[in-house]
Amino acid sequence: MKMVHFRLGVFATLTAISLIACATESEVLVSTTSTIAVATTLAESSTTVSAVPSFSATLGEPITDYDDPVDIAVRNGKALQSAAQSYIAERSGKIFELATDGIRGSQVLDISDLTIAQGEQGLLGLAFAPDGSSAYVNYTNLAGDTVIASFLITDDGTFDQASQNIITTIKQPYPNHNGGDIIVDADGALYVFMGDGGFANDPERYALDITSPLGKIWKITPTDGRWNTGEAWAVGLRNPWRAALDPVTNDLWIADVGQDHWEEINVVPFEQVQGVSFGWSAREGTHEFNADQQTLHETFTAVEPVYEYEHVDNNCSISGGVVYRGSQVPFTGTWYIFSDYCTGEVQALCVNDQRQNCGVIDLGIVEKSVGIVTDALGEAWVLSQNGLIVPIITS
Repeated sequence: MKMVHFRLGVFATLTAISLIACATESEVLVSTTSTIAVATTLAESSTTVSAVPSFSATLGEPITDYDDPVDIAVRNGKALQSAAQSYIAERSGKIFELATDGIRGSQVLDISDLTIAQGEQGLLGLAFAPDGSSAYVNYTNLAGDTVIASFLITDDGTFDQASQNIITTIKQPYPNHNGGDIIVDADGALYVFMGDGGFANDPERYALDITSPLGKIWKITPTDGRWNTGEAWAVGLRNPWRAALDPVTNDLWIADVGQDHWEEINVVPFEQVQGVSFGWSAREGTHEFNADQQTLHETFTAVEPVYEYEHVDNNCSISGGVVYRGSQVPFTGTWYIFSDYCTGEVQALCVNDQRQNCGVIDLGIVEKSVGIVTDALGEAWVLSQNGLIVPIITS
């Protein structure tokens, strides 16, 4: 595999998720299927596996009273005095403890004075240091630029707001396509999932330009207590609102929001991510897009989507997504759960041992779904901009 390594200079300009629309106060509408115990047939190109893939899941009763929930993150590590703790982030800038039954617990951070939840902006991502001593947040500041910051966590579990350390600020040329997710590796490095800067059609051609952090997996590394300025770890992303690591295979999954026609899901072994191109804006999914970017795309190791779907029947924007590895739903094989913001359809994609699509099943509908994430027990929740979270349960 061809590996391309990039290292860039400082992006220290001071100062979504395709959310599509701001949060609204509307009636909670959740429909669920009655039975989804479905076994799919493997694609012809796949090889025999030990068991036929199956996923016996549906949607549970929604938990309400949230305000535009956008992310759930899990805190582990020696700094935590009890079992792993889940936290839920609301786009307005507030973070709360999250109970295993989905009930919102104590507030641990409020940075609503530092961000505005509008369009695709606001508090967008949350992650924790490996030892549980600090939290990392991804938010857009009052100027609309991306801020990656850390907060120390006190003994009572709250975040010390006065301890905020701004690790980097990344200039955003337009108000949309801010990405938002953060993944932390075992060494404490941050992988920030950045959109292409916005507007439409990658107008500034940032996504494949290694002199810009936009449209990238942007890696920021701590050394002797200080953060470097970051480097492009992978390129060619349009708006990777949600990314997730499979805890069993360590594969990286990215749901990348498309432009006008195609939504896509990518999967790559995490140890092989460095130097790859996910294609945008030379391609939208598997389809040619900006022809002037094709040659540049081909200088990297190209990744083709494992799954794409078209903007038909009101589909418009993919909301990723996690591989289910919990204990509440009977399953065999590998199933990636995702949804579409406009239709609200929640689906599970089967992928075989060769990372090939082996079928999709429907789990139900959650209006204005903005993502599927897992809690400290590994159980999956669908987050809705309507102010609710919905568990994935056994059918």
